[in-house]
Amino acid sequence: MRPVYEYNHLCSDIIEHNAKCYAAVDAVVCEGERLSWAQLNDETNRIANALHANDMKKGDKICMFMPNSIHGFTLFWGVIKAGCVIVPLNVLLDGPSLARLINNSDGKMLFAAPSTRQLVDDVRDQLENIGAEQLYLFDEDADGWQRAETLLNVGDISKPDVQISADDSMTIIYTSGTTGTPKGIEHSHFGRLNYPYGFAAGLGINRYSVSICATPIYASGTWITMLPVMYNGGKIVLMPKFTAEDFFKAVDQEGGTHSFMVPAQYISLLDHGGHEYNIDTLSVLVSAGQTLPDPTRKALNARFPNVGLYEVYGMTEGFFTIANPQDFARDKPGTVGKSGFLEDIRIIDDGGAEVQTGEVGEIVAYGSGMMKGYYNNDRLTAETIWKAPSGRTYLRSGDLGRMDEDGFLYVSGRKKDMIKSGGINIYAVDIEDVLMAHADVQEVAVIGVPHPRWSETPIALVVPTAAAKAREEEICEWANGQLAKYQRLSKLIFCEDFPRATYGKVQKEKLRQQYADLMS
Repeated sequence: MRPVYEYNHLCSDIIEHNAKCYAAVDAVVCEGERLSWAQLNDETNRIANALHANDMKKGDKICMFMPNSIHGFTLFWGVIKAGCVIVPLNVLLDGPSLARLINNSDGKMLFAAPSTRQLVDDVRDQLENIGAEQLYLFDEDADGWQRAETLLNVGDISKPDVQISADDSMTIIYTSGTTGTPKGIEHSHFGRLNYPYGFAAGLGINRYSVSICATPIYASGTWITMLPVMYNGGKIVLMPKFTAEDFFKAVDQEGGTHSFMVPAQYISLLDHGGHEYNIDTLSVLVSAGQTLPDPTRKALNARFPNVGLYEVYGMTEGFFTIANPQDFARDKPGTVGKSGFLEDIRIIDDGGAEVQTGEVGEIVAYGSGMMKGYYNNDRLTAETIWKAPSGRTYLRSGDLGRMDEDGFLYVSGRKKDMIKSGGINIYAVDIEDVLMAHADVQEVAVIGVPHPRWSETPIALVVPTAAAKAREEEICEWANGQLAKYQRLSKLIFCEDFPRATYGKVQKEKLRQQYADLMS
């Protein structure tokens, strides 16, 4: 009789494994509160068993609406250990969007923190599947809420009695909630292994690594360093809220080695300096979300000369590329690198045919971390698929890019962000690169707005540096002197900040709406 082996390499298994190998070693830290691997294993087992005792079954969806915290971290992994599907929601959502996403996910329970309770209260009458008996609050008592600790602390610490397979769903991550069409990205346990397998080797992660999580756990970018460090038995340091001061302090106090952040956060680090802190342990910084401007990259290399600066491009839906520091040193400026772990990236035209090397088209990709689909949205899932002549299905990114002769990828921006002026395609990133070279420009977003003659025309929205002296008109004239005639800006406007999505990504759609009538 052939023996049967349980597949025990899933993310849900790694906590128990590390509890045996690194029992007394710190697993997770947040604002001075810390759990060892043995304690984390006990707490997540307790939560999983408590959920089972509360009639939660394998595959049930459980929502959490909380900032980074020890409670949130143990809940996250306890839900996964229970075989349930965790739905971590962005704490920056407005009320109607929050209700829409909870309903779309088929969530059966909702856990919140004191800082997010009021927003839930405002929309609790809109929740279709969750009543007051399944609303749970950590750290305080409130009318209409159950106390989370009362539920979760009664579970025993034995291994949960549930069999999880690689194809079972693990997470549903929502990319946004600001439109009427929620996009809940459903991933299997196997798909999530793309993070520890794909990033650990590339970023030099081992059991002594310490990930400073400066972005929320509901953002997949956080997982780039968090999950590989967890998988290898290192330490996770959660920041409830990002500030440059707190980041430098966390690296100093906890011996941080790796961190993922977005360009806006890196600019904050440069502004602060952090020279009073010891950051000698820091070895890897990862940027994603938006292309890192070249002046910012050079400033980071100067501030952190002994740290490897990596750039990652990809989608929560399931693929990534990674650019190493050596790529930029080998005359590949502007690249987002090569395809990641067992991934295949191609470029196609509007008709779905592959383009020649060096030509711009839509980026499509296949990888081991691809989503199962958009939850409860088969139509949208189908729209994201491109089928290769071989029959393999690829994910449409909605991004424009090109591949050079060495296989390096360059991103030109979102397909919908391309500006069509007088019949000519203008890529916003080309103009943004020019503007970022100006000493008085801290951040820039170039968008197309309606124009009575040209159909669309580019305008630049600029966040100036604190020491900026040049006026709007001067910077606009300076930029137009370096741009091709068809790229020239019709207007440049100073802004204090931009509307932002998860972990600071600029929401250009809102900017287009705001400035739609500028040239009329």
